[in-house]
Amino acid sequence: MSPTKRAPPPKKDKRTIPWRGIVLLALIIVAVVAAVHFWPASDNKASVNNQTTSANTDSAFTAFTNQYLDIMQNLNSSQTKDKMLPLLNAGSNQTDLFSWEGSKLTFATDPEGSFVDPFQILDRGEGVCLQWSIVYVSACLALGYQSRLVVAVDTQGWSWIHVWAEDYYNGTWVPVDPSDKACDMPHVYLSWDWGPYIGTTVKCYAFEDNRYQDVTPTYSAQ
Repeated sequence: MSPTKRAPPPKKDKRTIPWRGIVLLALIIVAVVAAVHFWPASDNKASVNNQTTSANTDSAFTAFTNQYLDIMQNLNSSQTKDKMLPLLNAGSNQTDLFSWEGSKLTFATDPEGSFVDPFQILDRGEGVCLQWSIVYVSACLALGYQSRLVVAVDTQGWSWIHVWAEDYYNGTWVPVDPSDKACDMPHVYLSWDWGPYIGTTVKCYAFEDNRYQDVTPTYSAQ
């Protein structure tokens, strides 16, 4: 008998699949996709937060300006002027109004009610700087003088800190503080506790009829 021939062993395919390389490549792809997916999301979230903060600030500023524009609109109305005029001496100048107001109001650190109508304030007979300034500006306007409210405001919360007036005299706006009996002393507030912050977190805005102006440089140390 002739010897039985064994079949040769099957040849191995030398083109083996590089499993380790494929796994490594897959991990790299997953990492890149994850980075692309999550990083922009974080940036978008920060952008949305910034936009929300900006919108809140704009809303608070708008509410602040509208409040004092409304007050000035009332003080400039013919009805208010006509009602205020009989209470005044027609020959009074701006300085005379200091004495007149002093005979009508007392300063109260915590008055009952936050009145912004000059006649409600006069009926109450007391008020803080806000009420004193409103009555003073109302009296000036009734007598034909050009006068406006000035508000020092904390820009972190847009809440008022102090209120005074400005009178237009000889071509310029002159600071007048009726509650503190100060005239033409724009830097007097620098010695107050909030004064050093004028120009940073504290700003000063002047309000006339239908318009306002940032007058911070007038009162800052610059």
